[in-house]
Formats: sequence, C-alpha cells, structure tokens
Amino acid sequence: MNFQLDEQQRALQDTARKFAQAELPALARKLEEAREPLPHEWVKRYAEMGFLGINLPEAYGGGGMTHLDAVLVLEEFAKISGAVAAPIFESCFGPALAVQRYADEPLKQRVLRAVCAGDMMVAVSMSEPGAGSALTDLKTRGVIEGDTVVLEGQKRWCSGAGHAEGYLVYCRLSDAPGAASIGAVFVDKGTPGISFGKRDYLMGFRSTHHADIFFDGARVPASQIVVPEAASRS
Repeated sequence: MNFQLDEQQRALQDTARKFAQAELPALARKLEEAREPLPHEWVKRYAEMGFLGINLPEAYGGGGMTHLDAVLVLEEFAKISGAVAAPIFESCFGPALAVQRYADEPLKQRVLRAVCAGDMMVAVSMSEPGAGSALTDLKTRGVIEGDTVVLEGQKRWCSGAGHAEGYLVYCRLSDAPGAASIGAVFVDKGTPGISFGKRDYLMGFRSTHHADIFFDGARVPASQIVVPEAASRS
C-alpha cells in the first residue's frame, strides 16, 4: 500500500499552505482577540479559491475530491488557528456530510450549494442540559404533524449557535425508547420559534460562538428531516 501523496495532492497541500501562511496569521490573531468568527468576505474568498466543500460532489458545487484532500487543506489552515480553519471543517465534514448523505435532493441542492459558495454555515446541535456524552438522554422533541415538524426543547454547547445560518438538530421524532426515536432535522436560523441564549466564553475556540438554542413551537417542513428516526430505518 502506498502512503505517499500523489502529485495533485501535493500541489493542493502546497497551495493551501502558501495561502494560509501568507494571508492568515495576522487575521487569526485579530479574530482570537476579538472573539469573533471569520468575516463573511473571507469565507467568500475561501469559496472562490475552492477551499470549501472540497470533498462534496461537484453536483452541489463541491470540489468532488476525497476526504483526504479536504484534510490536507484543513491541516494547513489549522496550523495557523482554529479561527481560520473552522469554515473549512464545517463545509467538508460534520453536518455537511450528513446532509449530503441523507437529505432529500432539493434540500441537498439548497444547503450544500450555499455552503460551497460561502453563503451558509451549518452547525450541528446535539447536546442538551441533561444529555451531553449520553446523547440517548436527549429530550428535544420533533412532533410530526402532517407535512410539518414542530420542535420543542433546548440545546446546549452548540458551536456556531446564533452565527450559523442553518442547524442540523438531533431530536426525538416519536415515543420509541432510547436511540430508536432519534433523528435529525435541518432548521434555518430565521425560523419562527427559535431563539438563542447568552453566548458562552470558553478558554479555547474563542472565535466560535457557543450558546444554547431554544425551540418553542418552531415549525419546519417535514421534507427537512435529514435523518429519520432509527425505529423507522430498521
């Protein structure tokens, strides 16, 4: 097995390294001091250079490359700071991959194209006040009423809360016990019935917003269920 990077991967890595080292150190220090995320104009610049959605399919505006290719770029930006690397991570892994793998085609087109264009950041929302590492204890509910999901509950420690434009919210979609009722719903930031708590200030991740999210009868289309409850998949 050959563990060496090929010529294209070395070129990609070199491009990312030169850009990151030349353009980002001063900006990273400023963001960490100000405790603010990367400005939108810089995210758009990332997109124009092909650094967002590197491993997402070209059909959704991505680069169509591999997860390793995405990691090579992410690594070079992360050497500078998590502040400047965060948009690359969010666009290539985590909730973006869940949407790409499980969502209906119209939602994929809307969300992933916006992510790859630098117009949307998607945050994942799992933990709750009583459900951190034991995620099966979560209590946030998504009640399906016809073609609508009504969300009630509270999320905690959400990285990107209040800043991200979209949220992949894990919740209970039925009364099935344990993990069997847990699924995930995509929720847009401006949906009525969503509010955000006071921002947390941490020792690290200073440039990333962390806060609670409150759902008070927030209604989203059932077509935005990205991951159906486990019970319905068995």
